[in-house]
Amino acid sequence: MPGRRIAVVLGAVAMLAAGTAQQGHAVPKQPVPPQNGRPQSFAKPHLVGKPMRRAKPLSTRSFAATAPKVTIDVLDRNGAPPATADADSVLFIPLDGGDWLSADLQNGHAEGALPAGRYAVSAYVNTTDGNGATSTTLIYLSKVSITGDTSLTLDARKARPIHAAVDRSDARTVGIDALLTQKLGDTVETVAVLDGPDNYITPTGDDSQLTFWLQAQLTENGADTSPYLYAIAATRDGIPADPSLNVRTRDLAAVRIAYSGEGGAACVGTSAGVDWGTGLSVEGWAGQEPLPASRTEYITPGVNWLRAEYVTGTDCGFGFDDTDVRNRTERYPSAGPYARQWSAAPAGPAAGWIHWQTGQEPALVMRMLSSQNAQSSIAPYAHMTGTSTLRDANGEIVATSDQPGSANDWTHPASGKYTLTVDADRAAPWSDLATRQHIVWDLTVDDAAQVTLPVLRYSTTLDANSHGRAGEDQTITVTPDGTDGTPALQVSTDDGKTWTSTALRKSGSGWTAQVHNPASGYVSLRGTIAGVVDQTVIRAYGIG
Repeated sequence: MPGRRIAVVLGAVAMLAAGTAQQGHAVPKQPVPPQNGRPQSFAKPHLVGKPMRRAKPLSTRSFAATAPKVTIDVLDRNGAPPATADADSVLFIPLDGGDWLSADLQNGHAEGALPAGRYAVSAYVNTTDGNGATSTTLIYLSKVSITGDTSLTLDARKARPIHAAVDRSDARTVGIDALLTQKLGDTVETVAVLDGPDNYITPTGDDSQLTFWLQAQLTENGADTSPYLYAIAATRDGIPADPSLNVRTRDLAAVRIAYSGEGGAACVGTSAGVDWGTGLSVEGWAGQEPLPASRTEYITPGVNWLRAEYVTGTDCGFGFDDTDVRNRTERYPSAGPYARQWSAAPAGPAAGWIHWQTGQEPALVMRMLSSQNAQSSIAPYAHMTGTSTLRDANGEIVATSDQPGSANDWTHPASGKYTLTVDADRAAPWSDLATRQHIVWDLTVDDAAQVTLPVLRYSTTLDANSHGRAGEDQTITVTPDGTDGTPALQVSTDDGKTWTSTALRKSGSGWTAQVHNPASGYVSLRGTIAGVVDQTVIRAYGIG
């Protein structure tokens, strides 16, 4: 589709705040492999979730001789037929839920037979304006009845610009994304995606069967680095005559966000997108900062925001093979002030699973670099190597993987007792933390298709570079994730050469310990739940 710049990473709403961090995507996002040998970057919008249906080319279908002939002519915003490269196809979506069909456009023209019925008809059209800039128009006709030979003109001149604005004079749009969903038969499906900022769409007026979902990100003067971010959103029935999004700051959650460093010079980027519950979301790029950083983010309340954080080197390249990724869902119920944090150490595993059923890939899912407030992606990780090994009760290897916490093609073994061991070594230039991890699970395999892998999550208060204060007592909270077992904790200040048991006291849903920090260096943590899991994180946090 012309003008589409969204990278695929698959796998009027009230305006925003007492926000909660919720569990992220069921399977964490993984880096998309480079295409044609060129490095790819996270610094662009991402599609997340179930992709739209693929259309079947009309040229490959045959219909009854009585099928109506449909003629399509497309005009760009200058009123001229677009070149084929600027409008390559037209889409026919049956409103009864049948197969989507597409026809190739040749210089804005297409014709062919089409079964009689009611359709939504759409096309993406690029237009080069007088100043040399190129805009993209989504022409969308939500209800077209074809009962006999039909000629349609899809006119981009009828489109209106998609804009976003707030009551702050220096705020400029850095990204604006729209989704369309429509009821097709008995289900509601995503039928179009449009990302900005220079886009147009044709109004339909009120339409209870069609929903227009709109979100935008704004920063100071549209810069990548900004002391604030606006992430705003709204939804409407049908495509309105003015498809714009305008909000007041006082109606938003004002979230003070701290982005923690991990001991080395780094760059942090973020993305934001609403989970509308449609099955497909767009996470728009929301700028970057050197770590550590803090800024105020003004966010529409009352909706679930998919947030992702990307940490990379000082070049801010955000390449798929040189970036740590963490994600979470945030929801703020009302306008007002909030405080949140990203990348806060200690980093370690979040609860995962093994799924034995063939086709349910990856079979092993373990998020090895989750922070206390967000879940990481799964392997492969930047600057990390390791293995995952499943052994039976006799110590014989049953399955292996050359990635820490991730594996494919693991088939269901015989029922019995097993151990899973994950080892990871890390040497990221932006982090001197979580340099080694060693985790062992005691598993019972039966007829179930899935085995849960519980872990212990750690949280503690550190400075902006993930350091604790030298020589002072540090309160560490240990929270079981995926199990109700009672944990034990050991602490090391010599990178795991020696360990000291530390008392834990029940506190709410977790346990707390008082650890006396050394004068310098690092604190490593080893948590266990007898008969369940034994996990070690070397250099959980630094001292400074």
